[in-house]
Amino acid sequence: MSQALQRGLAILETLDDRSVGVRELARRLGIDKGALSRTLALLAREGWAVRDAGGYRLGPRAHALGATGGSREAVARAARIAHVVSGLTGASVFVMQLAGVRPLLAATTPGPDAPSADGWDPPTALWATAGGIALLAQLPPDEVDPFVAEDPWPRFSAASPEGPDEVRDLVAAVRSGAAAREVAWSHPAAACIAVPWPSLEPGVPSVVALTGNAPLVTANDAALEDLLRRVVRPGTTPEELAGDGLALVRPATTGS
Repeated sequence: MSQALQRGLAILETLDDRSVGVRELARRLGIDKGALSRTLALLAREGWAVRDAGGYRLGPRAHALGATGGSREAVARAARIAHVVSGLTGASVFVMQLAGVRPLLAATTPGPDAPSADGWDPPTALWATAGGIALLAQLPPDEVDPFVAEDPWPRFSAASPEGPDEVRDLVAAVRSGAAAREVAWSHPAAACIAVPWPSLEPGVPSVVALTGNAPLVTANDAALEDLLRRVVRPGTTPEELAGDGLALVRPATTGS
C-alpha cells in the first residue's frame, strides 16, 4: 500500500462530522502539515472531505460508504421527502449532492408519470441536467469553469445548451433565485425542475429535482416549483408536505 494511500485512509479514519483544523489534524496524526494539506485538498476535490470555516470534515462520498450522525439524518430526511413529493406529483424525484467534482444520488423515488428510461443513455456532463445546473449554482463562479471546459462541445439534443456561455448564464440565473429547468435536453419526453437545497447538509451543494413527462411538468410549472421551494425551506417535514396536498393539471397527452 502506498504512503499516500495510507495517509489518506488515516485522515478519513480520523475525520467525522465535526470540523477539525489542519494544525490539530497534523498533531493527531503525526503528519507533516504540508503533506497533510495537499492530501486534504485532494480528498476535498474528490468529495471524500469537505472544507469549511472550521477546517475539514467527512464529505458525501465517505458518508455514502457508511453515513453517520447528521449525514445519516439528512439522507433519511431527503428520502422521506422524495417519497412524499413523488406521491403528490406522480413524477420521479431525485436528491443529489456534489461530492468534490462528482454528483452523488442521495435519494430517489421513481414516479408513474415519468418517461420510461428504457434505451435512454443519460448524459455524463453535470451541466446537461437541470439538477446539475442547480448544483453548479452553489459553487463560486471560477469553480464552474472546469465543468464546462469541453472541446468539442457535446450537444445531447437540439434543446440542450449550445455552449459554455449558455451554461454560465443558466447557472447565474439560479444563483439569482430562479429554478433550473430543462425540457428534452437529453430525453425527448422529459422535463425537469430543480432547486438548490443548501440547508440539507451545510457545506455540501445539494438539490432536489423533479422529472416527469414534459406535458405534465410544463402544464404545472408554477405549482411544481412552489412545491420544491417548500421542500428546501429549512425545517419542512415530510408530514407537512403530505398534509398540504397538491392539485395538478394532468394533460391528456401525458404518457410514457
